[in-house]
Amino acid sequence: MIIYTPSPTLSPEECTYPPESGGFPSGCGFVFDEAHYVPAARRLMMGEAVNNEHPPLAKFLIIAGILIFGDNPLGWRIFSVISFSISVALLAFLAWELTRRRIVMYLAPLLFGMDVMSFNIGQIAMLDSPALVFLLAGTLLFLKERYIPAAGLLALASLSKTATLFAIAGLLFFKFIQEYNRRRSLREAYISWTRIFERMAIVGIAISLAGTAAYDYAYGAFATPFEHLDYMLNYHSQLKYRCTEFNLPFNCIIREVKSEQVVTTIVDLPMSWTLPIYSFQPAAYHVVTVSDGVDEWHPIAYWGIYSPLWWTTWIAILAICYQLFEGIKLGRDVTIEAFTLSWIIFNYGIYFILGYVMTRWVYTFYFIPTLPVIAIAIPYILADKGFPRSVLYALIVAQITWFFIFFPVKSDIHIAILKLLNLPR
Repeated sequence: MIIYTPSPTLSPEECTYPPESGGFPSGCGFVFDEAHYVPAARRLMMGEAVNNEHPPLAKFLIIAGILIFGDNPLGWRIFSVISFSISVALLAFLAWELTRRRIVMYLAPLLFGMDVMSFNIGQIAMLDSPALVFLLAGTLLFLKERYIPAAGLLALASLSKTATLFAIAGLLFFKFIQEYNRRRSLREAYISWTRIFERMAIVGIAISLAGTAAYDYAYGAFATPFEHLDYMLNYHSQLKYRCTEFNLPFNCIIREVKSEQVVTTIVDLPMSWTLPIYSFQPAAYHVVTVSDGVDEWHPIAYWGIYSPLWWTTWIAILAICYQLFEGIKLGRDVTIEAFTLSWIIFNYGIYFILGYVMTRWVYTFYFIPTLPVIAIAIPYILADKGFPRSVLYALIVAQITWFFIFFPVKSDIHIAILKLLNLPR
């Protein structure tokens, strides 16, 4: 229903190469980083090697959509939408595999699927949704100890977006903890873990290098995939911010003079992603404002914004840490605890190092890969660990309400309901 909103009013030819004056005009119909990836897909279809700082697979899914449905919003976005939808479904299977609790299996997909940021990014032509669906599918097979096909899917995730490598490292760390808890010997755990690592590394690295090499050969981009990987690493290592004013630990303010004007940019650091009182300011990915002279509202509004689920992160971390150490001490199974903590450390914790220590640019939507596991952990904790069940239900209601308020494309009836309830619109 929303896939065609916004739609372009300019021709594809007018929206393939960025103007010298700056970004693409609004008539191109791009939302947020579609302005990078849709033009890149068009140029790749013309045989031009472009956007080489990112892996190629997700961009080729955009190309596939264009070839099937045409160079229009349906073609750009269809595989991203399908990928996000499958990711929500996969989360139910992951929740069941980890917890064997029906309430967790039902509520985890609901919490994640109605996260506004994840939903919005999942509706547009970006790298994130394809990367996430391969990552979650590979993770499910990994938990089932089907390591060879898991490695293949995880390699496809890394060929979609390099940041999925953090999650893969987290899975391997989790497996080591699990092996140690089973065997109670570091040496035996290491030997067992090494066998798993070797099988996955051989398959995963082979597929990743083969995919990169095929792209480089077809487009004449780099002589070897290793040169391509070196280029990607150097490119991303240079993306550092230079702070003018720190507001630690929440953000950094950068003031630069551009065209004789002072331009202010805020870098929202990782601590601001998960604390309700100090949350980052929502980013307007694509917002249309309408006014009748008295009131104004936003019938189209793709916000980069948190949801109540984000604010439960530290509850999950503290509760899971306690349960993990208690479980190891008592010798009980700690699969869910070890998995959750490993995933959060490597998908969220890594940005504390990148953002605070290495002063690398970080963006709030980088938190999306962490959210599926938060969506599993919170129902698991609140449904069984001494909390009133009403707390969990209140979170569900808050998440649904938040999603209703910030749904990106609103009908007149939707706007009227928000106005009647005196909610943001």
